[in-house]
Amino acid sequence: MNAQIKQIIPIVVIILAIGIGMNSFTTVAPGHNKVATLFGDIQNEPLDEGLHLVNPLLKFYNYDLRVHTETWTKVQVPSQDKLKTSMDISVTFRLNPSYTPTMLQESGSLRDVVVKLLTPKVRSLLREAGKTVAKSQDFYLDTVQQHLQLYMEDGLTEYMSRKGIEIEAVLFRDITLPQVVTSAVVQTKERQEQLEREKAQLSIVEQQAQQQVKQAEAREQAAVSDANAKRTLADAAAYEIAALAKAQAQANTVLAKSVTSALIKYNAISKWNGAYPQTLMGGGPDGLILQLPGTK
Repeated sequence: MNAQIKQIIPIVVIILAIGIGMNSFTTVAPGHNKVATLFGDIQNEPLDEGLHLVNPLLKFYNYDLRVHTETWTKVQVPSQDKLKTSMDISVTFRLNPSYTPTMLQESGSLRDVVVKLLTPKVRSLLREAGKTVAKSQDFYLDTVQQHLQLYMEDGLTEYMSRKGIEIEAVLFRDITLPQVVTSAVVQTKERQEQLEREKAQLSIVEQQAQQQVKQAEAREQAAVSDANAKRTLADAAAYEIAALAKAQAQANTVLAKSVTSALIKYNAISKWNGAYPQTLMGGGPDGLILQLPGTK
């Protein structure tokens, strides 16, 4: 029996040595650190990336120090009008390496930190931010969204930095208004579109009316131009007639002044062919007419 025990002891020692040897070092992956505990006592200095020789009795908790994004979907945010608007909010953050021992002591793992610290603060700040918004439809405004983003970033940074969480960004997506507001917005949009269609139709009618007015003005101008042309032609014809009449009257005047008794006698003598008249009229009261013989 003692011989068997003596044979088992070396084996146990070898196994223990192997176990102790394997637990005497630990590796920390890139972007991580580890927090060690010894019988429940948390070590104040976390282990950085790389290979470390450690006490084999230590127990390690791993923390991912890389950037994380946590998203909460369909969060109900009330506004001053007592209506709740649904939205998704995403928070991008990373862990402060020097705070991981405190996180382990106060909250636990990274998932515990998100559930116990980050999530309640996000929802609380959102409710407070919603109280600054007058109407639920205002959540669609760029200025309101920018205000919410800054409000959340400042509030989370101030609170979470003391817990070892560094906030990098807060984003809002998929903002959904209450159904009653959505219906009202749709109806308002439809009325606006109807007004725009009516304005377009009225504009077409006005353009057609303006075209008709311009056409009427063009016809009126054409008629005026035609009348002016006819008047001009008539004035020219009248001027021509008046000028001819004036010229004729002047010619008659000159002609009348040029006819004298001597000119008449001269013309009579120049036209006489030497024959005497065949009939003479007496100057008596009976008006005697004499027929003279013709000359041979």
